[in-house]
Amino acid sequence: MRLTNTVIGLLTAAIVIYRIFGFDDSAPPKLVVYIVVDQMREDTIDRLGDLFSGGFRYLMDNGVYFSETRHAQAYTVTLSAHFSLATGVHSGREGLTGNYVYDRVANQMFYPVTDTLSRILSSELKPMSYRNINKPTIGDILKETDNQSKVFSVAGKDRTAVLMGGKHPDGVFWTNGGAEYVTSSYYMDSYPDWLIEFNKSRPLHKYFGTVWERLIPDEKLYLERCREDEYPPEATFSWDDSTTFPHKFPSYGEGEEPNYDLFWDFPWVDHVTIDLSELIIKEEQLGRDKHPDMLMVGISMTDGVGHRFGPFSQESMDLFLRLDIKLGEFFDFIDREVGLENTLIVLTSDHGSAPMPEHSTAQGHAAGRFGKRFRIMKSVINTRLAEKWGEGEYIEKIANGSLFYDLDLLVEKGLNQEELNRVVIPQLLEEEWVEKVYTREQLSSDEPLDYDGQLLKNQFHPKWSGDLFLINKEYYVLRSSVGTTHGTPYDYDTHVPLFFSGNNFDNRVIQDSIETVDIAPTIAEILGIFFNSVDGRVLELGESN
Repeated sequence: MRLTNTVIGLLTAAIVIYRIFGFDDSAPPKLVVYIVVDQMREDTIDRLGDLFSGGFRYLMDNGVYFSETRHAQAYTVTLSAHFSLATGVHSGREGLTGNYVYDRVANQMFYPVTDTLSRILSSELKPMSYRNINKPTIGDILKETDNQSKVFSVAGKDRTAVLMGGKHPDGVFWTNGGAEYVTSSYYMDSYPDWLIEFNKSRPLHKYFGTVWERLIPDEKLYLERCREDEYPPEATFSWDDSTTFPHKFPSYGEGEEPNYDLFWDFPWVDHVTIDLSELIIKEEQLGRDKHPDMLMVGISMTDGVGHRFGPFSQESMDLFLRLDIKLGEFFDFIDREVGLENTLIVLTSDHGSAPMPEHSTAQGHAAGRFGKRFRIMKSVINTRLAEKWGEGEYIEKIANGSLFYDLDLLVEKGLNQEELNRVVIPQLLEEEWVEKVYTREQLSSDEPLDYDGQLLKNQFHPKWSGDLFLINKEYYVLRSSVGTTHGTPYDYDTHVPLFFSGNNFDNRVIQDSIETVDIAPTIAEILGIFFNSVDGRVLELGESN
């Protein structure tokens, strides 16, 4: 018998109602806490796991760990990754090709979460929201299914909070280098009283004048898992000219205006974000009834510390040890308020990061920095093209790992992209740091692609993507002299941890290869809600106890 779409829809709705309101023996969790740790490589668990005793230890001992989880994108950055984590969709479908996207018509970069129709409620910061993004998040689908469910999102970074929060959350808050946690008028007309009081307490201010010491006094434990503390490629600043412990946070006298931007290189904002997460659970009564709630928590300062000191630094290790303790306190709070048996905790990361090139060289890898060369590449290529076809800026922009041709100039010169490709691609491959080059035609056609090409295709968008796409060589880093970064298809960027804990899952490690677009559909399945038109699949978590 063939069922009509109407009948199928009614059956689906019935199943959703049946499951979400707890009429079977496997009621959904009362609360989902979805934690995304910025710039956390999967091998963090391998290297530091024996030292964890808090939140990471709880997840390792009480959940399902997918050890072979990867982002299915080649340009691994925060904005596009969080979109996929929240929607189960590859970022190319929405045109989110990077943290910033190039607009050919306006000839400028734009920030996809900027909302010119809104305002920040309490400051002159630029307003942000999900207004310009169409794909619903897992939280949106939950609220569409049950309008009494609550969804909140909080993070240090605005794009993290916005992308995880979605279109119709009950609250989205971020600090983004400010003294307070803020939101825009897109989400609400005024702050809840509890947030006003939280901000009045100046929760970040207490860290001015403090010293960041090693959590474990014995440096030997750090040296067993990291490189030496003194490492010149780590970045220094006027307010902290040391690359070694201890790191003193500046203090300010009476009447002086503190610089909250300095927090990006210290662990403390994430601790305050977790404090605010606890406040949201308590004040908004999350997880207290049969209507499942969601709380998205973005851990952001791991990215700042990682960029400055690198993934194998003692600072990065110490940050994760401190985060482990703070997460442990957070989970204890959830247990008291909601019950961990009633809570699904999901933890993953938006990307990893490359080792410092100098560290990679010491490990026997061919490695290097190409920041300076990258900055002049547009000029170098345009010079060669001008020698062949006359003056003009043939390469209009280089952004998100791709080159954009000036299409109007090509028409004016009577050229097509294929003619330019025949000149530009060989020139790019002459660069020491370039591994591969793909064309727009390759990514927009049905032509079979290798692994890297497929990852690029997952991020490709006809309007917002460029014309040539670069893959740099492994262990080559887009930095000039200090620090490190991410944004490649290599394992050190794409391979991230993934834990599901709660619902009485048996503790196990699953080594099947999965993608991060699988996470949102899996959460939807656990909640018993219908999440369609996604690129991910529902993961098998095994039988619950």
